[in-house]
Amino acid sequence: MREFLLTTLLLATASLACGQLETDTITIQASRSVNLAPDQVSFYITVSADPTSSLDQIVAALLGLGITASNLSSMYGGNDNRASLQWSFTLPTPLTKISATIASLVTLQQSMVKNNSGLSLTFQFQGAYVSPQAYQSQSCPTKDLVADAQTQAQKVVAAAGFAVGPIIAISDGSSSAAAVPTFAFRAGNFSTGTLYNTAAGFSPYAIPSACSIEVKFKLLRYQ
Repeated sequence: MREFLLTTLLLATASLACGQLETDTITIQASRSVNLAPDQVSFYITVSADPTSSLDQIVAALLGLGITASNLSSMYGGNDNRASLQWSFTLPTPLTKISATIASLVTLQQSMVKNNSGLSLTFQFQGAYVSPQAYQSQSCPTKDLVADAQTQAQKVVAAAGFAVGPIIAISDGSSSAAAVPTFAFRAGNFSTGTLYNTAAGFSPYAIPSACSIEVKFKLLRYQ
């Protein structure tokens, strides 16, 4: 898919009248969509604990999952000292480790009940997204974008009696991502078999982003 946006058309009228074409330029912005495949998912984990529990104690109970205090997203509880505290964490996970992470969550969930630890765990599968590392590694097709800009410039200036000359300047290619889709469903109370089936059937779709570039051309008058 191609999308072209003509951002500026600067014609130095006075210079044209004098036959001085050196100042005549046209700037074209060309863009192309690029589909990035999600490489990570996010789990939302909630631990219900005694009101006297501390963050360090909760993190220690989740240590096997690789969770630290920096993963904490919220903490809430009742208005008195008897209600349980709800500690919520966000756990990013590579797509390739969905099943292993679910298995670890289920095992921890069951061990908390079995050991009568006073803790209980639930979790949600929040969604798939492109990690910052994958997004930053995206390379824009600069050569193709320049060719697109040249084609568009030729279409614009031909009717005015000009030809597209050499390139004067090229901006750095930029990219922007669309909103990340979210796939959310409750998973914490399901059986292990159901969880594995859910993970096996998960198929994230590509997330569109756009690469763009600005190219400034010299304009030449047809002889």
